[in-house]
Amino acid sequence: MSKPEQDYFNYILNRAEFSNGLDLRNRYVHGTQPIDEKSHEQDYFTLLRLLVLLVIKINEEFCLADERGLLKSTQDRATI
Repeated sequence: MSKPEQDYFNYILNRAEFSNGLDLRNRYVHGTQPIDEKSHEQDYFTLLRLLVLLVIKINEEFCLADERGLLKSTQDRATI
């Protein structure tokens, strides 16, 4: 993950680098989450967006590895 991508995740999930970050991880881990449903919904969609970005990044890594021939085909694995 690139430095800007790491910064984005850190901004959303904690306040390690950004004092104005959303701090979602700590808010829910330490039991200080908001009570109202609208805040929960907004947090849910924010975390869902992060999950989608992470899946896209993982897929990108697999595509790059496949282009470089670093991944074995399923037939190669069957013979091992």
